[in-house]
Parts: sequence; structure tokens; C-alpha cells
Amino acid sequence: MTATTVTPEQAAFLAKKKAKKLSRRNREEADGELGMTSLMDIVSIIVVYLLKSYASDPVVINPTAGQQIPMSSADASLQDGLPVFVSPRGLTFQDRKVATLTEDGKVDPGLVEAHLIGPLFDAFAEEVDRAQAMAARRGTEWKGQVILVGDQRIPFDTIVDVMYTAGRAGITSYSFCVIRNS
Repeated sequence: MTATTVTPEQAAFLAKKKAKKLSRRNREEADGELGMTSLMDIVSIIVVYLLKSYASDPVVINPTAGQQIPMSSADASLQDGLPVFVSPRGLTFQDRKVATLTEDGKVDPGLVEAHLIGPLFDAFAEEVDRAQAMAARRGTEWKGQVILVGDQRIPFDTIVDVMYTAGRAGITSYSFCVIRNS
């Protein structure tokens, strides 16, 4: 028996396969169409993906220009809260510059009285009142959380003044924004 012998059944099968291939080559391609169901499936998948990816990171911090956020080995993620940016340019809350800093990184002495930063306190108090009223309407508990986005060049006593001011305005919890070391 040789390896090239083909039985009559195999020869008939191969001939039928060859004829089918030739008939497909000569046929025009059909226009591909997506039905409405297929399009709705695609849109649904995209919407679910976008919602899932948007909801996975509750806090997005965009540092101010020239801000050097401190490095840390902390592995805790940020909780949702009110971001306060402390940079050499000044204190920023709710996209509004509320105080300026001196050359040595301290809050302008005319704005501070016994560690309380006046304009920052006013901004905090306004936001706390609004957030508490909104939580009361929803019937949920308000958690006073602030995220301090500091600069590694800022002295610690400036951070203490910001934390004291936040505490006096009714904020009870603090998180520090840092960049995780790899």
C-alpha cells in the first residue's frame, strides 16, 4: 500500500470540495449589514464600560501648575472629599484662590488669627452648610472629608493651619494626597 492511493469515496469528497470552493470564488460578496439589535448591543456594551470605568475612581485630583505633590509608600486609595490645594502660589478651594502664601510658604499673616485662616474658613463653612443640607434632603449621613493636596515645599505649620481651619468649619476627616512610590 502506498501513501498516495485514494479511495473512490475520498476522490468523490475531494472533487465535491473543489467544486464548492470554485463556486464560492465566482459568487459576488453579499453586503454586510448590521441589524438594529446588533447596534444596540454594541452601544449598550460601550455605555456599561464607560460607566464602570468612570465609577471606579471616585476622586480625580488635578494639581495646580508647578505643584510638587509629596512621594509616599502609602497604598490606601483616596476617599471622596473636598480637595484643598496648598501650593507655593496659594490656597485653592473649589477652583477659587482663597489665600496667598508668602515667600517662605506661610499663609499671609493678615489672613490668619490663632491658626484660623479667615477666607478659607468662610469657603469651608459655605460648602459644609450646602453639603449638610443636601445630605439631609437625601436622608443620608454627611461625612465631612477633606483631601489636602499639598506641596512638598510647604512648611508643616501651614498644613496645620489649613487642618485647624477645616476642623473649625465642621470637617472631621482628612486625607493627604500623595504620589505612590513604585
